[in-house]
Order: sequence, then C-alpha cells, then structure tokens
Amino acid sequence: MNGDTMKTCEFNLFKQQPGLVHGVFTRSGGVSSGRFDSLNVGMNSGDEKSLVARNRKRIIQTMGMKPMIFLNQVHGDRITVLKKSGNDLLESFQPGTELYTADGCVTDIPGIFLVIQVADCQSIMLYDPAQHVVANVHSGWRGSIKNIVGQCLDVMIEQFGCRPDAILAGISPSLGPCCAEFINYTDEIPQALWKYKQADAPYFDFWQMTTDQLTEKGVTPAHIENMAICTKCNTQSFYSYRREKQTGRFACVIAME
Repeated sequence: MNGDTMKTCEFNLFKQQPGLVHGVFTRSGGVSSGRFDSLNVGMNSGDEKSLVARNRKRIIQTMGMKPMIFLNQVHGDRITVLKKSGNDLLESFQPGTELYTADGCVTDIPGIFLVIQVADCQSIMLYDPAQHVVANVHSGWRGSIKNIVGQCLDVMIEQFGCRPDAILAGISPSLGPCCAEFINYTDEIPQALWKYKQADAPYFDFWQMTTDQLTEKGVTPAHIENMAICTKCNTQSFYSYRREKQTGRFACVIAME
C-alpha cells in the first residue's frame, strides 16, 4: 500500500454545505511501512516519528496548507475551545504539532482544520451551519461511556449559542457492532448501557449509542450520518487496533473555509 494515492471518504450531509471542508483519510498514500503501512498520523503509535511527521505534512499539503490541529488524545472527556476572540493560536501554531491534550475540539475560526486520529474509535464531526461552528470528537468505548459527544454539544450550545436541531453530525469508520466484543463488560461498561449489547453475545453497538447520545441532546435524526464502516472488518483501508494491535492511526479532518 505504501506509495498509493491518498484516498478520503466524505459525509453526504457535509458535502452539501457550502464552505465546509472535511475528509476521512484512509491508510493509503503515506510513507510508513510494515504494520504502519502507510498514512499513519499517530505520533505515539510506535512508528518512526519522522515518518509520522511526513505523513501529517502530506495531509496538510492536501488540505491546502492551512493550520491543522492535532490533539494529544488520552481517552478522556476534555473539550478544547478555540474562539475568534482572545486566542493567539495562529501566532503560535506549528504545523503538525499537538498543541492540546484533549479528546475534542470546537471552534468558530474559519480556515483551521480539526483532526481526530483513530483506529477503531469514532471521530464524530459536528457542524452548525447557522452559527458557523465546527467540532471534532474522539470517542472510543471510554469516551462513549463518558458521553463525550454530549459534553461537546453542551459546549457548542453554551459557548457558541448553537441550537441542537441545527447541528449536523457524522460518525466515522470505527468498530462496528459486529466486532465490538467486551468479554468483561460487567466490569467495564455501566449497566445502564447494557441495552446496547446483543442479547446472546457480549458485542456492543456503539454506533447506536452515539446516535442516541446525539438525539438525546436534541440533534435531529435526519441530521446524523453514520458511515457504518467497521474498521476491524476493513483493515485494507483503515487501521484497527482490535485486529492489528500495534498499528497506525488514520486522520479525520473538518474545517470551515
């Protein structure tokens, strides 16, 4: 796969929005090799950092050399807020660096790209076309339990005046209900969320969990698009920690022009 052309997937909901740029990059088109083949953007994945930096630069170049915010993701529920006023981000920005330790980012600043790095976890992209606000959230099973997407919506509502029924949401390729097995779910997952488990096996539907968390905050069901691509079932295109263990991370990117 190394050396192949970069490929992206897009949400139909977002493609219809003028001035919105986004993309879910597959793992092809980078310079990493072996188990990290090839467009690995995970700086802490075990890959050579110089190669990861080159992969990130390729994505930055593809997206038009705009500032690109990579987060130091820790499976928490912290949301970084970047506002037009009172922010020296663009003055201190260094391309491809991880400025913030967080698992979500919200901004009303045009021209900066919010990046989430995943390999089974969800990137949940949010856009309010009325208030011109975008967000990108990293939600693995720990983030889902903490309802990080709900917390991100609260930030959009409280700090930017967004209305939930105006917000559009996209769920990236991630671990599907076919493969989200949790043998020790009684210790790991709160009982209130066991309703997402299959009746006869310890497999959970985190796609539906995210959809419900969005609608419970007031997002319209018709405004939610799930790519419904299981990363573990599609390692030819996407990284999967569940299947590959040590592996790379693919990039999910969104911005306003």
